[in-house]
Amino acid sequence: MNLRVINATLLCGPLLFAGCATTTQEQTADKPDSVVLPFESPEAPMDELDADAVFSALVGEIAAQRGDLETAYRHQLQTAVLTGDAQAAERATRIALAVKRRDLALRAVKEWVRLAPNEVPARQLAVMLFLDDNQPEKVTENIQAIMAVADSTGRDGFLLVMAALAKSRERDAGMRLMRQLAEAHPQDPRAGYATARLALGWKQNQVAEKEIRDVIGRHPKWGRAYVLLSRILVMKGDKDGALAVLEKAAARIPKDPTVNIALAKLLVDKGDYEKAYRQFLKVQRLTPEDPDIIYSLGVLAVQLDKPEVARRHFLQLRQNGEMPDQTSYYLGRLDEEKGKPDSAIGFYEQVGNGELRYEAQIRITRILAGQGRLDEARDRVRQLRFEMPEHSPQLYLAEAELMRKEVSDGEVMALYDKALAAHPDDIPILYARALFAVSIGRMDILEKDLGRVLELDPENVDALNALGYTLADQTDRYQEAAAYIKKAYALRPGEPAILDSMGWLEYRLGNHEEALGYLQQAMDKMPDSEIAAHLGEVLWVTGDRQQALKVWNRMLKKDPDSRHVRETRKRLTGN
Repeated sequence: MNLRVINATLLCGPLLFAGCATTTQEQTADKPDSVVLPFESPEAPMDELDADAVFSALVGEIAAQRGDLETAYRHQLQTAVLTGDAQAAERATRIALAVKRRDLALRAVKEWVRLAPNEVPARQLAVMLFLDDNQPEKVTENIQAIMAVADSTGRDGFLLVMAALAKSRERDAGMRLMRQLAEAHPQDPRAGYATARLALGWKQNQVAEKEIRDVIGRHPKWGRAYVLLSRILVMKGDKDGALAVLEKAAARIPKDPTVNIALAKLLVDKGDYEKAYRQFLKVQRLTPEDPDIIYSLGVLAVQLDKPEVARRHFLQLRQNGEMPDQTSYYLGRLDEEKGKPDSAIGFYEQVGNGELRYEAQIRITRILAGQGRLDEARDRVRQLRFEMPEHSPQLYLAEAELMRKEVSDGEVMALYDKALAAHPDDIPILYARALFAVSIGRMDILEKDLGRVLELDPENVDALNALGYTLADQTDRYQEAAAYIKKAYALRPGEPAILDSMGWLEYRLGNHEEALGYLQQAMDKMPDSEIAAHLGEVLWVTGDRQQALKVWNRMLKKDPDSRHVRETRKRLTGN
């Protein structure tokens, strides 16, 4: 029996520490069949099992299972020495790091490197540990080894070295070493790029920006540098600057997919969906079969209300056998919006996994309810609660939403009660029941539920605002209302709903000028029918009736069925 077979079986038991899987992957990555690696591994000291090796492996495994990591470390390391098994040395290294014994980790990593000199993770940990132990010669030796292995296997050695230095506690020394490596390779842009990445990982953003700008200056047609610079500028809050960088790069190197993809994604992030769509079309011409690009085009077409264009993109993916869940979901949405409910349900039923399956199933229930099949919709929701218990609170809320227009208020409240019995103190359920309660005149339930929300989360802005607004609107307890609304305002001063509450509170207090100021701010930020109703009422009461009518009519043109505006206008004007 070969020792390595049984040893691997023993050491890949419950302890794991990510060691066995990582080593196997790295060996595969580092040792393709056609590659000659730079270092020769030592031969195993024995071919067959002996009693000491078996005993050491078993004791190490049992100790690890029992949580006795110091004993596990000793026996894993002994197994490595006796058998020449690099995995055992790796396990010993990681155990030592787990118990924060870097002295022991240093001893083990030396053995790991000796037994597996071409394994990059061993060399990376050696760099970190030797650097922290102030052994510069050993650090340099392992950095050079990483570069040699990377050259042999076609990997980016600079990024591998950067990842090793990033884990060290000696940041100044680590940055010096990274810069020395870059200076030794002035013609390779990856060196400066890795230096900038190291600084960025340590949140030294100014240093990172300087380093990457230097790379761009020396290598103006290397796209990845522009992409990293744009990321740094976005982190600084300068999205416009980042956009300018990528647009300049795309003009300079128009066939670079990395730059063009980064530009498309930044346009999406900035909300310029039309330009983003055109940019993704450009990317598609560079990489015509990339499913991620086709998918992005489909989603953007949905966002831009171009359903037939979106359908073409999703059907292309579907024909290629790519992203079946995503394409089924979006094709279902397109058919739903086109008024083809049965076809939409057919697509939604094909969504098999993940969050999209949940969303697809919820949409099916809404379609069924809209067709008058409420019982069927509710049965499906109940089944989903069984199949997806992690979504149970949201599914109770979804069922309540389906029921609100179709059944009695008592039945809806009974469902909320059942939901809270199943999920006590669930904040979204408490909040939803509170809002439903006030809609049926149960202020007692609203105060109880929102009060409980604020006990659980004293800075819950939505609960503060809802409770304060309702007290101001439906009671004369203005001081209590003010306390809640002003706290919400302090936490989120620019929120339109809170500005509306502040304005309505001032109106109820008789402070009309202050009310108009808040309500106009709210209206400017979010032209909403309830805000329009409030603003129009204050304008009407203060004598500016023409402006009040303008506000209401403008909103009714946008939303003809606005209950808030129609009720307010009729109450004040009789029409």
